[in-house]
Amino acid sequence: MQAHKDHQLILALRKGDFSVLDRVYAENASTISSWITKNSGNLSDAQDIFQESIIALHQKANDPDFTLTCPIGALLFRICQNKWLYVLRKKKREAEVRLAQPAPSEHEGSVHDALEAVEEESIRQRKMKAAFAELSELCQRLLRLLGKGLPAAEIAKQLGMAEANTVYRRRHACGSRWRSLYEGK
Repeated sequence: MQAHKDHQLILALRKGDFSVLDRVYAENASTISSWITKNSGNLSDAQDIFQESIIALHQKANDPDFTLTCPIGALLFRICQNKWLYVLRKKKREAEVRLAQPAPSEHEGSVHDALEAVEEESIRQRKMKAAFAELSELCQRLLRLLGKGLPAAEIAKQLGMAEANTVYRRRHACGSRWRSLYEGK
């Protein structure tokens, strides 16, 4: 299959351009939060699921064999849906979940491709969570704040770092450590 135009965002992530995550967050957070809150969740659940999904997307972007064949928003939406359905199944409340409304019509033709990518990602999800739990508290807090889309200057202030550049350096170090823990699992 041919790469979707959004594959450029994946390539940017591979090169370390984390502003892509800010863009993806801004464009998709409200849709995903709305869907989760309409399906037995609350805002905190939505934030957690979205953060985990952003991390999964970042991990997927670092796979050199991965080619994005659908809009990045469609893939992220499906990752979030699968993660939330997993949580509900775990709580034995799956019967309460309403059928998901399809993503915006521009994504409908690419849902099958997105589902295939999500299935593979679901298997890796547990390994990522376990690796994340092994990170230092500072790294965990830093990555969570980045996942919420906060500006680097604000994160630096919250974590007591000297400047925003420190956030970027620590993000790289924490991401590398997380990746090595993940790959060692």
